[in-house]
Amino acid sequence: MTKSEIRRSNNRPRQSFGFGHSGFGFRVSHLGFTLIEFLAAIGIFAILVAIILPYMVMVREDAHRTECYAHLGQIQEALRHYAHDNGPNLPMPETFYDPVHKPSGYVAFTGTDDPKAVQANDITASIWLLVRQGYVKDPATFICPSTSDEPDRLTDITGNPVSAQKRGNFRSPRNLSYSYASPFTNAFNVVFSSDQLPAEYAVMADKNPGYACDGIRVIGPTRDAPPFELAKGNSPNHQHAGQNVLHPAGDVSFESTPYCGVSNDNIYTALAPHRLTASHPPLDVPGYCGTSVGPAYNYSSYLVPTARDR
Repeated sequence: MTKSEIRRSNNRPRQSFGFGHSGFGFRVSHLGFTLIEFLAAIGIFAILVAIILPYMVMVREDAHRTECYAHLGQIQEALRHYAHDNGPNLPMPETFYDPVHKPSGYVAFTGTDDPKAVQANDITASIWLLVRQGYVKDPATFICPSTSDEPDRLTDITGNPVSAQKRGNFRSPRNLSYSYASPFTNAFNVVFSSDQLPAEYAVMADKNPGYACDGIRVIGPTRDAPPFELAKGNSPNHQHAGQNVLHPAGDVSFESTPYCGVSNDNIYTALAPHRLTASHPPLDVPGYCGTSVGPAYNYSSYLVPTARDR
């Protein structure tokens, strides 16, 4: 190369590489991004995600809540047909109730693989009657889609398929997302007929959260508690925002408080540890809970099982 060619080569414009640092990488300013621009883009994307994600979660929960609503509507149809055939009682076989040795209280999830082994006052076996007798065809009807619960697969203890008639109960607590008004009580004037219950009575709802108790006395919240405290008494199915509640006429309502029963009764607790005879019992008190209590007054709902029952 001649001296003139070398001089021309040295005078030729140099091209740089990278993010503006000479010799690191090729840079064309109108096609690339600086580090600051790249971080700004990530920041904008993160802000959009933070805005959109809660909305997507809300839309998904609304869809799940609607599907849960529909499931309770299907259960109502099953209860209506059962009551029509059983004049007009809701599920509570006499063989499952022991008014002498266990006049109040309940058990749950007994006799799964043998209907004859179901214990007295089994609340979940009462619900399972709808499956055993063909009023509910698909056990998935008892699952709220907002939960991680799974439908009963209708298998025996070894995992082999079996008919619902040979089963006495749900296989697991995870196979049932709802609580049912306990009929197991010796209280005066308690009725459990679909044509005698008041319109606001709670027949079934999203699962009872299982209240903290001092013995059997419920530790709050009271009806006039602040919203954030009151929410702790709501079902966990919908992140304690409230619960879908099924009423005798077949209507389903979403209630933001557990004090949504007859005369502001808490649907997830019992009014008293024994039957009440007062003409105007205190319906807005936290009440009592546990497997040893039942409804203490007519038209008072005590929905069980709870999320604590196994």
